[in-house]
Amino acid sequence: MNEGALQELIEHKFAPGPLLAVQGFANTYSYEYDEELLADPEGSRRWLAGAGLIGKKTKISARDQEEILELRAAVRAMLDANHHGSSAKAAVKTLRRLAAEHPVEFEVTDEGAVELDLRPAKSASEFIGQTIGIINQAQVRDEWKRLKICLADDCRWAFYDRSKNLGGNWCRMEVCGNRTKNRKYRRKSTD
Repeated sequence: MNEGALQELIEHKFAPGPLLAVQGFANTYSYEYDEELLADPEGSRRWLAGAGLIGKKTKISARDQEEILELRAAVRAMLDANHHGSSAKAAVKTLRRLAAEHPVEFEVTDEGAVELDLRPAKSASEFIGQTIGIINQAQVRDEWKRLKICLADDCRWAFYDRSKNLGGNWCRMEVCGNRTKNRKYRRKSTD
């Protein structure tokens, strides 16, 4: 994982460790600028390799592309549900299917510790399994519920909520929060 490249994409409110990869992956589509970084198999390959999530020579097929976009949509729906403490049933169904088709790879250290294999994936299938494994680790560590989607409709950026009460709603209060509050205020004053 290339943390520098991922942090450059995300800009602020970074998730810890491997969860940063899921946050960066979720942010490969910008609602604010209508910019798609995973527009086609080559675009996906280029972004994933640049982020250090797959090997530089890893190929992405049209079918791989479909599954990568399915995974991203499921992840984003689950992050959106983290605001409400609800379940994203369709996303869970997609994630369940992808988990069954793309097993998580582990490595065993010389000391016998079983760890998620976080080396750059050699295939799209390995990347999907690795992403699901990172989600599992984040859930076990109680970090997953802190990764959310900004509530501003014109932003929708994934951010890591470090607030004690898990009350963060916006990726940047000074931008998205203020914009939302100002709109609300203007609507009230015109009524």
